[in-house]
Amino acid sequence: MLDLPTQLRVLERNGQLSLPPPGAGSTYKRHQALLEFGRTDLSLARIAEAHTDALAILVEDNSVATAGKLYGVWASDGPGSLLSAHRSGRKTLVLNGTKRYCSGAKLLDAALVTAHEADRVILLNVPLNAPGITIDDSGWASPAFASTATATVNFEAVTLQQTDIVGSPNWYLTRPGFWHGALGPAACWAGGAIGLIDAARKSHKRDPHAQAQLGALEAAEWGFHAILSEAGRQIDADPLDSTRQARRHALMARHLIERMCTDVLDRFGRATGPQLLAFDSAVAQRYAELTLYIRQCHAERDLAAIPEQLAPTPIRPVALPQPRTRDLKLHPDADIAR
Repeated sequence: MLDLPTQLRVLERNGQLSLPPPGAGSTYKRHQALLEFGRTDLSLARIAEAHTDALAILVEDNSVATAGKLYGVWASDGPGSLLSAHRSGRKTLVLNGTKRYCSGAKLLDAALVTAHEADRVILLNVPLNAPGITIDDSGWASPAFASTATATVNFEAVTLQQTDIVGSPNWYLTRPGFWHGALGPAACWAGGAIGLIDAARKSHKRDPHAQAQLGALEAAEWGFHAILSEAGRQIDADPLDSTRQARRHALMARHLIERMCTDVLDRFGRATGPQLLAFDSAVAQRYAELTLYIRQCHAERDLAAIPEQLAPTPIRPVALPQPRTRDLKLHPDADIAR
């Protein structure tokens, strides 16, 4: 089997990482492709999703990615992860600081990196061979995503050109595509969960209780596709977010997918027992990576943000005529609608 760096280069060379950008009319196809990456390999999906997100960001800015290059998006800010930029003359900027959670740091050619210039956030297209960039991958302790070369990247007097700025100040966080792109990781989470469902299907454990858990897992798989399909439809219906609902929709979809992934993690062990988790290295790796990956969902903080925006006027159900009692026929599934 090819190692991760080789897989990524093959996919890029074959055009399999060139996905339709969000809002261009084929967003569900984009979600489906990312889901399939996750279904195949979550480490692969994590790097591939970031690359496709970078390409979509450049398209949104009417910029062009360099052919043959692998990109990442490094936008994590917080304690120990802050990058500052200051002007040096009219055409150059100098970067100093640190970025954490930089996936693919030793695998990529370039990254779109957020930096703070005074009180503004700017996005920069940074070649990773620039002088002053050093990569420290010694702090990553989890076996999950070990192959993704997730690292802390230090910038010391890294000089870039004015032309390396992507968009205008604060554009990265305020553009419509920010929330459209937030569904990309969620599609990968769903794919990772479906990969576990695939493994559960192959399990030889077939007692009635295992069958019931497998039924719930099958329902979850259908749910993942339904959510991503509807989310894609809504994005394509309003690509410029004229209704100001993109953030709300993205947070709801991510929440639902994260909760379903958590349920899959629980039901998988109930359906298969400990054997696969203990003796199948690929399953154990996928289980650990999905557990870590879905923590990109900000849980209650995201839920609290959903009511901040007014929901659109709800659709009133149409009142249908009620059948007469004697016309009703009992059916074993009659309780399902209650």
